[in-house]
Amino acid sequence: MGGFIEPNIHPVLVHFAYALTVSSALAYLACRFLPAGGWRDSLKPAADWMLAIAAFTIVATVTAGFYAYYTVAHDAPSHEAMTTHRNWAVPSGLLVLALASWRWLSRKKAPGVLFAATMAAAALMLSVTAWWGGTIVYKYGLGVQSLPESTGDGHDHDHGAAASPPQNNGGHEHVADNAEPDAREIKSPVPAGHDNSDGHHDTDMSEDEQAIRQIMSDIQTGWETGNGAPFREHFLDWDGARYFESGGENTGLDDLVLNHVEPEKDAIPDLTLGMSNLQIHFEGGDIAWAVSDTTVGGTLSRSGETLDRTGKQTWIFRKVDGVWKVLHTHSSSRARRR
Repeated sequence: MGGFIEPNIHPVLVHFAYALTVSSALAYLACRFLPAGGWRDSLKPAADWMLAIAAFTIVATVTAGFYAYYTVAHDAPSHEAMTTHRNWAVPSGLLVLALASWRWLSRKKAPGVLFAATMAAAALMLSVTAWWGGTIVYKYGLGVQSLPESTGDGHDHDHGAAASPPQNNGGHEHVADNAEPDAREIKSPVPAGHDNSDGHHDTDMSEDEQAIRQIMSDIQTGWETGNGAPFREHFLDWDGARYFESGGENTGLDDLVLNHVEPEKDAIPDLTLGMSNLQIHFEGGDIAWAVSDTTVGGTLSRSGETLDRTGKQTWIFRKVDGVWKVLHTHSSSRARRR
């Protein structure tokens, strides 16, 4: 269903389902107030036809909606909104189907007050559903394949970027299985091994700095291979944990691993991450933070789009019982400027 309209045909179908349902509801209500004959006689069959077509499009729309629910990239907040959208859509759609069946069985009679009132309720429920649909697109960017590059003076900030496919993070931000992350969900790279570009050599580093560099190297490998083990080893699993990237976030370590890291390998099988200009700073004996320039490369498995992005990343570390742990990460990236 997403093969000829990326990433999904649901946005096309939903407009027909909503417009036809609301129009038929208004027509049935008008039939209750217009005098017999004239407009009323011609409006009733028009309303019947609109409701009948709405019923068919509701089935297609809900089917495509479930496909989108399980394949479109999303994070934890957007997953909650998407679930609310689904929970309104299913009863709304079932009510419209029930009303269409009711009307078919009583098609030789004029629609009664109860039927018209129930149609109005169905239109209202579908309007709430539509509002949540707009929210997950315009607020959370679900299903958005790309955003415009910022241009002009005073607009040199990150707007996010190409999407499709957790990203989710599959699931919740989670990237759904076999889904492609949108660009905001792609984690900024971390170093492979020890980067000596800052002028230091391994023998000149303190044990603390070497430990932090090794953690970052392990995390990079975890991202590139879709392995959550390094994250569970090196990230501090605490209640307030939140990890940000280019407008998206994961809440908690499980959300990060299960809904982003592990599905990422299917979304971008050849994911490559790079880091340069690494700087590590220590605050006292148990707090450290690191910043770096980053690059992201690879090919989205679903669309075939090639990623070539650059950005920045910040890490915050805390030493717990003599071992450095990641408290927080924040990364952002955008398409490389040519």
